[in-house]
Amino acid sequence: MLDEIRVGPIVSSDGAVNPGRADKNGNEVITPGHGSYAEGVNRKRVYFSYVAAVAATVPATTFVGNFVWNPPDSGVVLSMLKWTSQIQVGAAAAELGISLAYSAQSILPTSTPVDADASGSCFLGAGSPQSGRAKAYKDADIQVIPTPIMNLHHICAGIKTTGVELVQGDFKGLWTIPPGYLIAMAAYVNAIDAAGHTSTLTWEEIDI
Repeated sequence: MLDEIRVGPIVSSDGAVNPGRADKNGNEVITPGHGSYAEGVNRKRVYFSYVAAVAATVPATTFVGNFVWNPPDSGVVLSMLKWTSQIQVGAAAAELGISLAYSAQSILPTSTPVDADASGSCFLGAGSPQSGRAKAYKDADIQVIPTPIMNLHHICAGIKTTGVELVQGDFKGLWTIPPGYLIAMAAYVNAIDAAGHTSTLTWEEIDI
């Protein structure tokens, strides 16, 4: 059976063993079955953190921004996926930017950590897991100043005028966050204006 090539779609379930597929001319067919994240989302492994209208700080131990902590006992790593970042500019002033940063964090963030405005499974609707192993915050005291590892976008002083800049991107699993670390979207060069930064981080939780 495994030497057969079947023409047309194959309907099966987890654990099934299927033959290869061919088109009507006998050519082997390999096609993506769905969107880039659908497998992980449908298996309820992909999560998001949404933070709205905060004055994002540069990396510091008293931190405001969008950050996700992977507890030491989580049993998973976080594979980073898509992100969005919006800077609201109230008036022309100094240059602004957003970077991705990380740091070690072995304990629960202190000083009454403030949860992200929304977070949970990307599998939306009733019955979905509301949160994974990681924890999403927007304001807390942390142990170590985060280290920037990637600049995401930047508004230089010469073009910083009143308005909104919205940028999005995809890490495509480039960064993996092990237990006992956090990942954050932080301001760089200068802190963002009051209520000036809105962002989303998404990640897949993968068992170790």
